[in-house]
Amino acid sequence: MERVIALLLLCSVARAEILTPPYFNLALGKKITATATCGDEGPELYCKLAGANADHDEHVIQGQVCDICDSTNEAKKHPPEFAVDGMETWWQSPPLSRGMKYNEVNLTIDLGQEFHVAYVFVRMGNSPRPGLWALEKSTDYGKTFKPWQYFSDSPQDCERYFGKTSLQPITSDDSVICSTEYSKIVPLEGGEIPISLLNYRPSANKYFNSSVLQEWTRATNVRLRLLRTKNLLGHLMSVARQDPTVTRRYFYSIKDISIGGRCMCNGHADTCDPADPESDASILVCRCQHNTCGPQCAACCPGFEQKKWRISQNWDRFSCERKTLNF
Repeated sequence: MERVIALLLLCSVARAEILTPPYFNLALGKKITATATCGDEGPELYCKLAGANADHDEHVIQGQVCDICDSTNEAKKHPPEFAVDGMETWWQSPPLSRGMKYNEVNLTIDLGQEFHVAYVFVRMGNSPRPGLWALEKSTDYGKTFKPWQYFSDSPQDCERYFGKTSLQPITSDDSVICSTEYSKIVPLEGGEIPISLLNYRPSANKYFNSSVLQEWTRATNVRLRLLRTKNLLGHLMSVARQDPTVTRRYFYSIKDISIGGRCMCNGHADTCDPADPESDASILVCRCQHNTCGPQCAACCPGFEQKKWRISQNWDRFSCERKTLNF
């Protein structure tokens, strides 16, 4: 009788379900670096494009509302971590009055581990949205980067800087497109850039059926490669002449970067928690089900290797099974 019960238990494997952890903001409080920051070489004057009344700590110079960046002054510093702190603070790049090379500035977020990313949301501070830039990802902890999406203020610049293929519509799960929707000069402050990495992809509604889409959303680092500030048309000649009364008004300012994503659990967990809440709460591990083990549920647990492990997909739901006993 005991032998019959044992055989019944071995043969009765519950139908596996697709499990996915919830999405959350991966960027909040993460390590972030910038290749240049306003005030990092000493007090630095900048002026806003937006014409408005000066606040109590701002000044009006030649009709421009101006202020100082200074990394040594708590009230005047704008380091990169201010873009991911969830507050009303902001990161700011050096104005072009320091040099035209500051048209090109990188802002990189280290996620600390591998995640699936669904969207990126950028909210500007006291500057317009960039005129030309690229959103990029790394899957090898910042060693190499690949483009996720390009942004330009014209189709001509999309083709010039990113190639003809960037103007084609999304035709595959990993198509890299160029958008001209979010590079306008207005609003002069507080503009938003919502970027979905899943919408309009062929497999968007059957995510776990597409290994290409899963690879497309995988990332350990996210980089904003800012290439050109957005200028008022009337300022083009003055910017070209590097007139400091004009170039001090051009810089990047980002108040918030949110990255919506979730832990990579291969369809075998619906939650992920800190691996060690007491010493390091930043590293998350999946709480595995389906008799799977590992930080990403990427292996069958010891004693449950009757079948070779595989990802659990909508069309191929999988659960590890206990090894058959020899009687």
